[in-house]
Amino acid sequence: MVRNLNGWGGATLLGTSLLLAACGSVSAEPTRPLQAPALLAPEGQSPRDQDKPQGYNLLSMGALGAAIQQGREIHYILPIKYTDGTIYNPATGKDDKVRLRSYGDRFLAPTILMEPGQTVRISLSNQLPAEPTCGIDPSTGKPYPTNQPHCFNNTNLHSHGLWVSPTGNSDNVLLNIEPGVNFQYEYNVPEDHPAGTFWYHPHKHGSTAMQVGSGMAGALVIKGNRAPTTLSNGDLDTLLQPVLANADYGAQVMLIQQIPYACFDQDGKLETASNGEWVCKDDQIGKVENFKVQFDPNAWSQSGRFTMFNGIVRPQMAAAPGQLYRWRLIHAGVEETINLRIRKVGAKAPKTGLLKSLKAVRQEVTNTCTGTDVTQYEVATDGLTRPAVYAKTVNNLQPGYRSDILFVLPEAGRYCVYDDSDGTDQVAGKDNPKIIGFIDAVGPTKVPDTTKFVQDKLLQGASSLTGPVKDEVVAGINDGLKLTKYVPHPTITDAEIKQGGQPDIPITFNINVKVKPTQFTVNGKEYDPAVVDHTLILGTAQQWILKSDFVNHPFHIHVNPFQVVSIINKTTGQEWTDGIYAGMKGTWKDTLITDPNAVITIRTRYARYIGEFVLHCHILDHEDQGMMQNVQIVLPDRNGKAMPMGHH
Repeated sequence: MVRNLNGWGGATLLGTSLLLAACGSVSAEPTRPLQAPALLAPEGQSPRDQDKPQGYNLLSMGALGAAIQQGREIHYILPIKYTDGTIYNPATGKDDKVRLRSYGDRFLAPTILMEPGQTVRISLSNQLPAEPTCGIDPSTGKPYPTNQPHCFNNTNLHSHGLWVSPTGNSDNVLLNIEPGVNFQYEYNVPEDHPAGTFWYHPHKHGSTAMQVGSGMAGALVIKGNRAPTTLSNGDLDTLLQPVLANADYGAQVMLIQQIPYACFDQDGKLETASNGEWVCKDDQIGKVENFKVQFDPNAWSQSGRFTMFNGIVRPQMAAAPGQLYRWRLIHAGVEETINLRIRKVGAKAPKTGLLKSLKAVRQEVTNTCTGTDVTQYEVATDGLTRPAVYAKTVNNLQPGYRSDILFVLPEAGRYCVYDDSDGTDQVAGKDNPKIIGFIDAVGPTKVPDTTKFVQDKLLQGASSLTGPVKDEVVAGINDGLKLTKYVPHPTITDAEIKQGGQPDIPITFNINVKVKPTQFTVNGKEYDPAVVDHTLILGTAQQWILKSDFVNHPFHIHVNPFQVVSIINKTTGQEWTDGIYAGMKGTWKDTLITDPNAVITIRTRYARYIGEFVLHCHILDHEDQGMMQNVQIVLPDRNGKAMPMGHH
């Protein structure tokens, strides 16, 4: 568990009382009930004097106070500082002391809530200490190369997945906020922004992996209350909220993180056990400070560290069978794949003691998670509602992915929540199966057919609709659990691509290990902050072709989401529809894994916003080392061509 020394609170995740004792346990470890991240409390009706950033005037106290009171604006303060606390270590059964960068006074970053049509102001306060050698490599006395990670306390803020402006003080990841500097971000969330699951994290080139790896990441949820009409699609929340057992927005968040904290001796040498796994002595404090050691491709699998849910290692969750739950899964880790499964604990599962080796961790899964799988019914990918519910028992989550799932526990008992990774689909290094946590279900209800149960719940949610809209929604649910009236974006057709008249854009990720230092490239080039690699024209739609020449890389682009058109397996020449690409075709996303054996076609629209932003690999240490490009959207001229930026 990660905890502030002053303690912390939050809503019980599944919205039920904690009934752990009645279920027994397959482990002798202490109980660590899962709690939802705290909701970031908005400021009051007017900004405090000490919190006023540049730009306030003599009208602000009244005008902004009225806007906040009316709900047109919402203001948040988000400080960044070092925080002391502990993380539970299953290898020792003790809490390791750690000191990590964090948002506020707790490691688990607060959830930020927004609504369509709001102006959201987030005052970011960088209270991290200045680094004496920031920008200058002490070994050479010269400035660090652009793509050598450095200046780990410089920061900024990225609202991952939001459809807002990428410029000025909006979602501008090209800013550099140094220690001691405060800056207010202003997000003008459009009235037609999709409700959904998004997240926030730092995005300063060179320090992104270090800060996200330290735990600086939080959920960003846009609430939806727009029911579908004959003229307009609606928010999925209006269908689901009335029938969920955990209808509280905050209680639905499942923030997934992997913190590679480590301890070092007086000479700076990594502390390890005889088997190579990382250890911290009782008088040592774990930190995330050494990029070379802690973000090595094999570091996570060798470290013996565990994936956390909502800041807790191996949490226990309480639930009731026969209830519908929603999880907003957010993979806020740096580089590791998670194949999430929920599975009944076997009837003869042995008790497990300390997990002192990777073999013991793997063996625990083999011996314990042997019962029936719980089906996950995915309703949204990367915050955007799917065309139809997609049922799966293994949920492949890559860094940056979000997956909104519904599930029902079919009977009472204990369930494993675990990562079923076998190392074959890892984006960096290799991992093995690990239990992430347990769900304890108490109650007499049994559900023989969970698909029928979910269908009935969706129909119940649609019961408040009337007229032709209700008929359309009900018909869709009865026809393969279709969610047509809740999809936020229209499909990009061949005709729209032809009308745009733009050539396909090829994107190829690669790691060139034949040169020293190793090069992390997009289309054969390392990131150059002075170069705009792609100029796109506002109001057009365009097709992109994604590939990887070496290992898997999650492609992520800011501002506009994309629709997955096709994924072709190079070996077979056929559509790739299973494994990491199961259920992907036709969905809307902002992050997508590119396998070296895949050729992926996506389509996107450049709508509403102009300005410069980035695309990159969402293995954040790859991005920090150069696997990123600058992109700009510009106005068309009278002939439909790209209008040059600036004064001409």
